[in-house]
Amino acid sequence: MTLKKKVLIVAYLFPPIGGGGVQRALKMAKYLQEFGWEPHVLTVEPQYHVSLDQSLLEQLPTGVHVHRSKELSLGAPPAATAARAGESQSGHEGSPGLVTRLKKLVFPTLKKLKKYMLVPDDQILWLPYAMKKGLQVINDHQIDVIFSTSGPYTNHLVGLYLKRKTGTPWIADFRDPWTQNMHRTDIAWREWLEDRLERMVLRESDILLTVTRSFADNFKQKFSEELRRVEVIHNGFDPEDYKELQEVRGDDPSICSFIYTGIFYKERNPRLFLRAVKELLDEGMLEREKVCLKFAGVFDYPGYSENMDCVKELGLEDLVHVLGHLPHQQALMELKKSDVLLLVGDTAPDSGDYIPGKLFEYMAIDKPILALSLKGESTQIIENYALGEVVDPGNLAEIKAGILSLYRQWLEPAEAANVSERPSTLIYERKEQARLLGKLLDEVYVEGVPKA
Repeated sequence: MTLKKKVLIVAYLFPPIGGGGVQRALKMAKYLQEFGWEPHVLTVEPQYHVSLDQSLLEQLPTGVHVHRSKELSLGAPPAATAARAGESQSGHEGSPGLVTRLKKLVFPTLKKLKKYMLVPDDQILWLPYAMKKGLQVINDHQIDVIFSTSGPYTNHLVGLYLKRKTGTPWIADFRDPWTQNMHRTDIAWREWLEDRLERMVLRESDILLTVTRSFADNFKQKFSEELRRVEVIHNGFDPEDYKELQEVRGDDPSICSFIYTGIFYKERNPRLFLRAVKELLDEGMLEREKVCLKFAGVFDYPGYSENMDCVKELGLEDLVHVLGHLPHQQALMELKKSDVLLLVGDTAPDSGDYIPGKLFEYMAIDKPILALSLKGESTQIIENYALGEVVDPGNLAEIKAGILSLYRQWLEPAEAANVSERPSTLIYERKEQARLLGKLLDEVYVEGVPKA
């Protein structure tokens, strides 16, 4: 098939950088060719980021063109050492050194200053280079449609500029809300500015695309005058990533292993879960020699130690294994080798509107999920597909009950449920999502003015 239609995907932190948002952009680029679109990706040059993963590049087929531009650097970000810090947090290290203590003092100050200097996000320093490179790519390759995906929201400012300069049809994809995000700065002038920026993006994009029905409804409610059209394409998983995992078995069948993959921060941390495990151990409901708690990703950011301090305070050093950042395929293998997949959601009031990307990876792994999540679309998916237990992330008694339920299921496994009785997962598969995006690209291409 000869591809004549070309799409420019604006996605900061494209491979080799890992992360859920990168997965969405990566898989769209991977499969769009099957639906008549030649992908061109505008992204940043590889720098020191929290989750370098060169293996993701191997997923890109020939015909996907990646165009990289530099960004203004203020020095290596604190996240640059997060993966290395995670790898050393085994729970057995000595007292923190001078560098760690200095980071703990300096990073909070830098974080506060960034809130006033970098709007709408840290990646704004990429904007001037991305605008220039994007314009060059559009002109050199006769791009037909622009597709920008956030976060970071700077991606949409790039899309806005390119739309204004070239008139090329534009789809703005929001993986998370912007000014309706539960993580806001509460700085009045910044909130005002970002509201204006978001309204410009929504007013000038041909389609607002987002990942949950709740997000779509919230956009419609707040921006009814600005929106032209709103569509939803969920996040999901790629079955191709899991074919090699079918025969993977756990390291020790006598141990019930819980695993979490991802990043912890203030509003999302494992401390109440750890306390629940400790109480169940003390009550004799869990057998210490039969439990293992694994954490892959960032357990504590450099300069912070609250989570590891909690492990030590509770005396769980022998049970907790912090694996640090893992390449994507290795992380999937660790999930497959584990018995219970831990999903820790945010505790902010609106967090129920969010569907974490790792939920779909967990769905594909097909192991029981323990979700510490507020009620919302993600918990509905878990309940509709009978994927595991849902508990209130702020309720210690519920967390204990969820842990105990899945532990007992591990001790005495029942016969597997009939998978054919579950609803189809097709809408959560990456290839189907690329097909849906290709359909939207076709529509704005037809409605717009195709290039010669």
